[in-house]
Formats: sequence, structure tokens, C-alpha cells
Amino acid sequence: MAPTYGQAKRVAWDIFKDLVKNIPGVTINESDLRIEIARPHLGDKVRILLVGAENPDSLRGLYLDGVVLDEYAACDPTVWTQVIRPALSDRMGWAIFISTPKGQNHFYDVYQFALHGDPENGVAPPDDWYVVTYRASETGIIPIGELEAARGLMSESEYEQEFECSFSAALVGAYYGKEMEKAEREGRIGKVPYDPSVLVTTYWDLGIDDATAIWFGQRVGKEIRWIDYVEESGQGLDYYAKLLEQKGYVYEAHVLPHDAKAKELGTGRSREETLKKLGLARTRVVPRSDVADGINASRLVIAQSWFDVEKCKKGIDALKNYERKWDPKNKVFQQRPLHNWASHGADAFRTGAMGMDRLEKDDRDQQKLPRFSQHKFSVV
Repeated sequence: MAPTYGQAKRVAWDIFKDLVKNIPGVTINESDLRIEIARPHLGDKVRILLVGAENPDSLRGLYLDGVVLDEYAACDPTVWTQVIRPALSDRMGWAIFISTPKGQNHFYDVYQFALHGDPENGVAPPDDWYVVTYRASETGIIPIGELEAARGLMSESEYEQEFECSFSAALVGAYYGKEMEKAEREGRIGKVPYDPSVLVTTYWDLGIDDATAIWFGQRVGKEIRWIDYVEESGQGLDYYAKLLEQKGYVYEAHVLPHDAKAKELGTGRSREETLKKLGLARTRVVPRSDVADGINASRLVIAQSWFDVEKCKKGIDALKNYERKWDPKNKVFQQRPLHNWASHGADAFRTGAMGMDRLEKDDRDQQKLPRFSQHKFSVV
């Protein structure tokens, strides 16, 4: 499994075909990237399958004896926790995680678990895991002269990440890397409890085929406290409406992206209208805006933000890993974002950054409305 289906094909498909070409009883399916090897003496067959991680739900139902997760740091983390791990349990299967680090994200978490377990919850390091780090300066595979040449042409962060397996090097191309690093350094990523005296506002990225992401925020003075985060895929709007009710928060508003006003052909209603019918009364839709403006607004919001490290973990990882799309032809980062697993949480946060101004404007406009006096009126 690679981060995308196309990447899996480019990296491994030709290698697999070459490895099995002389084995009797081999069937190669080009369209499904599947290889089957018949074993008549055992009455069964071996199946090798190449897949991408961009749509975790499409992988449900698989039975796996083993999986190699290639470039796991760039994969949607839910593909392991919600799909692959349960599929391995049926067969007591194995897994190999291979990746270049991309900051301290979900791959870092797996790496740390393999080394140290989960001390906070009393879980010892697993004795059936094997961990190894191959730094270019130690393996001798790449000549010293080539490493020196690479170091001369790359930034220190790029070199440390790509060649020396550094988890602490800043993610190259990340939109919010510096802002999130500063938040961590200042202690603004930690325990942020829900304050029942303050109303909660939710900020959404609505997915159809993709995931739906929701941030839960409380505004206290100049602080923005992110107390919760939800991201799911393959669920209808009724699921999220019920989930919000179960959270037990008292809500001020639900801020939706601009496409929430689009009418669905099947129902004739917009998703905003559907959510209102499901009980989410005070919704606000953010007008369509330039992505760059939303990113700049998000940077300003992060500077005022406090994040709950446990409940918002996946959202925090999304903000840390939201990055520019790389143009391999011109060797530059493009202005538009890379659409991957981190996009959903980052897009929902951008809805929040743009929606906060809208909420404040609505509140100001409401205060400007004329109020009826206590005088009695006569109708003539």
C-alpha cells in the first residue's frame, strides 16, 4: 500500500511482475494490480495486491496475511487504525511501516510506540516489533561525495528529513509549520477542557466521497480554544447531527463551507437545509473565498489558538502536514495545496478562520437593529 493507487503502481508493479514471471500458475491482472499464484499441492492460491490509501473505505472487507505500508507518513492515518489493523486480526497477520519522516505525525507515533510503548497508559514497548532507522550517513549506500553535494543544494531541514530520517526537521512546503511549532513551543497544545459557561461553535468541511471534518471551538476574549475534533468518512449528515448532540456541548452556531448552499439533485435541498431539518438551527455559510486568503486568515487564528492535544490530535496532525503541491517539472512548490488526508482538517479550519469574521459581523449587525421602545403605540 502506497499513499495513492498511482504511486503503488509506479513504485512496485513492474518489480512484482518481474519477480513472479517464471513461477508456474501465475495470473497477472493489470487492471486491478493483482497477482495470483496457484498452489495445487495445497489446494489454494497466494494473492499479491497493490492498493492506495487515498480512499480507506474502498479497502474494507479485505482479509490480509500481511501488508507493507510504504511512505506511511504521507498516508491517511485512518487507513491503518480503521481498516488495515482490523483486517490483520482475522489472520494474525504482520505489518511493515516504511517511510521518510514528515514531521511528528502518525508515522512518528507508530515509531515511538514501537520504541517505548504508551507509558502514559501503562503500555510497555511491544516485544514482537522490530525497529530500525537507516540514515544515509551510516549505511554507506550513498557515497559521501554525493551526500555532500546534496547537502550543498538543499536546505538543512530538507537534507535532515530526506537523508538523515529526522522527525524534528520542519516539513518542507507545510503551510502552518512555523505557526504550529510556535504553538507547541509556547505550550498552547496541551489539555484544553470544555468550559460549560462558553458556547461552542463548530466549523465544517463537508465531504461527499471524501471525509467530513468538524472543529469545535470556544472563543474566550482573544483566545480561541479548540476543544474537540471529528473526522469520519462514509457517513450521512444525520450521523453528524446525532454525534454533535451526543457530545453534550451547548452550541452557538455551526459554520459551513460555501458549497453547503448547493442544492442536491436527489432531494432538492441544500446540505445546509438538511442540517437545519436535523436540528442544527443556527447555521452560517461562509462565502466562497480565495484559498490563499483563507490560509492567511488561518495563520492569524493559529496565533490565537489553544489546542486540546488528545481530542484534537488528528486535526493538529492535519494542520502540521497541510502542504503545497510540488511541481516536479519546474522543481517548485505550486501555490495551490496538495489534496491528501490532511486537506479535510485544514479545510475545516480554514472555514473557521473565515467564518469567525462572519459571525462577529452578524453579531455586530444584530446589535445595530432598531429596538422597540417600551412606549405604548396607537394604531390609526
